[in-house]
This record gives sequence, structure tokens and C-alpha cells, in this order.
Amino acid sequence: MIILNEPIVSPILLKVLEKQQIPVLEHGRWRNTLSSEKLNIQKDTELFKSMEMGKRIITNSENGITLLGHFQPNSHEYIWSKLLKDKSQVRNLTKSLYPDFYFQEIDLSIISDMDKKQIPFPVVIKPNIGYSSVGVHKVKNEQDWDIAVSHLKEDLLHSDGLYDSTVVGSQTVLIEEWIQGEEYAIDGYFNQDGEPIILNAFKRLFKDDYDTSDRIYYTSKIAVNEIYDDALQFMKKVQTVLPLRNYPVHFEIRKKGDRVIPIEINPLRFAGAGTTDLGYHAYGMNMYEHYFLGTKPDWNRILEEMDDNIYSFFFAEVPLELNLEDVERINHIGLQNGFEHILEYRQLPFQNDRSMAIIFYRSEDLNKNLKLLHLDLFPFLTIKELALI
Repeated sequence: MIILNEPIVSPILLKVLEKQQIPVLEHGRWRNTLSSEKLNIQKDTELFKSMEMGKRIITNSENGITLLGHFQPNSHEYIWSKLLKDKSQVRNLTKSLYPDFYFQEIDLSIISDMDKKQIPFPVVIKPNIGYSSVGVHKVKNEQDWDIAVSHLKEDLLHSDGLYDSTVVGSQTVLIEEWIQGEEYAIDGYFNQDGEPIILNAFKRLFKDDYDTSDRIYYTSKIAVNEIYDDALQFMKKVQTVLPLRNYPVHFEIRKKGDRVIPIEINPLRFAGAGTTDLGYHAYGMNMYEHYFLGTKPDWNRILEEMDDNIYSFFFAEVPLELNLEDVERINHIGLQNGFEHILEYRQLPFQNDRSMAIIFYRSEDLNKNLKLLHLDLFPFLTIKELALI
């Protein structure tokens, strides 16, 4: 079954739900791009009570975990999800696997009073309960600390009301080692036997050392080969401390030389806002079908048949400097004109969480992406005229 409770729903996902008649539990608002009559929609929450143990479940947004906890608080899926949402618990869970990794949890109310001399810079600070890159800040040295803490508090204030408190929490903050290396995002699942299955491998681009945005991820034959074996080994390590079964995950790891360190493990979902579909455009991978059917892809064949192009998604968001209510409309045509070889352009309801559009596109190399990292989105926004007082 699937819990749909986010306004952004992948059309590729909806087609799978229609074809396989997967039970769909509606929760909250979501944008249905297919007729709801074609979907196996279950409006009665009795669906949870009748769900068989070990049945595959996934959500398109971590808000669904709250509903799962309400109806099935003792289920393995909820217990695992609640643990994985808590970044500090995950660090403690995997401490034996990464004994030299520094991290510390602290109450947000006292973070400004910390003795900066005791912090082993460089570090990253972020909400202990978090989503995407909300509230994530890199701090190179003692001089950057106060500014980063101030920005963290501002981010949490801006996100208040946009996310459930179980998705983005503002009570405690995790301070951890600034992990060096290239960053990768992986979609996968553990099958009914606990075997790890990788469905996607993306590489993340940053415009500078302080960038924490989700603007551009890409995949290619080279990118998959760079991280596949390490990602699989990481999933096997997780299985030794948490016996996941029939369970989807989206996780980020960093690699520098032979050192591979996890950033976080996101429970019960694939890459957010439908961005997991980049794998569908790049190598024909339908992650949802594999998960619901319990099958695994033939990566040797996929990589052999894959071309040498770069496949990317650009996640366009209303800049944080603007209040959402001040934005009248988005110039989507103008934004599209800045891309070549667009594979799919998805307009998003920016009024919900600043998400303007997701652009899936193809390029011959990384040069276009490096330019797009610095693209100014303000020219594509029409701002409402404010009444003069």
C-alpha cells in the first residue's frame, strides 16, 4: 500500500498505482494527475488494521509516518521509521560501524551558549528531525558559528507550518563532523529476505563549500559505477544493526578515497517530490514497480546499454529571501528556455513549500550544470504590488 499525502505526486508513480491497483490511502492534500476513479483509493483508515504483516508499504512524503504511527504504533515499519527519522539515534545506532565519527546532540534553546572552543570545526549543524536541506548549515570555523546558528533558527521559523513536526523538528540540533568528499543519493529497498536492492544512484552538485541546496543532482554511467559497490556495502552494514525487511529507503553518503560515511537515512520513501524519477529518464528504471513487485534490476545490462550522457534534475525553489504570499506567479516558459534537451518539465504548487518546478534534462557533459548552479531565479518570479500605507 501507499500513503499519498503530499501535493507533489509523480505521474509515473500514479501510473504504477493504477496498473497494479496498489491500495492508496489518501491523507492530506495531493495533486492527482490521473482520474482518481482509476486508482484503488482507500478512504477508510481500517485499511491499516487489515493490512497483513510484512506487506509492502511506502509513502510519497514522510508526513505519512505520523499516520502510520497512529494506527500501527507497534509495527516494524513505524518503529524503524521513527528511529531513522531521528538523526542522533541513527548516529548512535551506527556508532560501532563508524567509531571515529564525531557527532553531538544539543537542545536548540542552549546552542547559542555553547563554548565554541569545544567544537571540533569544521562541522555541520542541522535539525535532529529534518527533511531535505531545511536548516542544514556548514560551519568552517569559530568565526562562522554565530551566523550559522542564526540562519538555522531562521530556517526553522520559515519552515514552521510547512512540515509536520515529525518531519522537521525544532527542539534539538545535531552537530556533526563536516564529512569530506563527493556526495551521492541512493534509492533502494530491503526485500522480504533483508537483501539490499539499489534502484537509483545520483550525484549531488554544489556551487561552493557552503551550499546545502538540493538544486542539482545527476546520474550517468560513470556516477553509478563510482558509488554502486560502496552503497551496497553500506546497506549491508545497516542490515547488521537494523533488520529491515520489505522496507524502502533514500539515503545520502559521502566518499573520499576509501572512506565512505553516511549522511542520513530517510525512511519509507524514495527521493522526495518525485525526483526519484530521474532514474526512469536516465536508464528506464521504474523504482515503484521494482519495490511493489519485490524484484531487482539487472545493473550489468543497464550500464552496458546506457549512453554516455549526463542526466540531471534541477529543483527550482522560491528563494528564502521572499515571502511566499508576495509571489504572484512563476514564468515557467522563461525558465524552460534556459534548458536544452528537456526530458520532462513539472510545474509545482510553490504556495505549499517554495517548490516551483522540477526539470529533468539531458546534457553531453557537466558544463551546463555548473552554470545552472548559479542561475538567478528572481527574474522568473512576478512579485505582487504591495499596497502603500
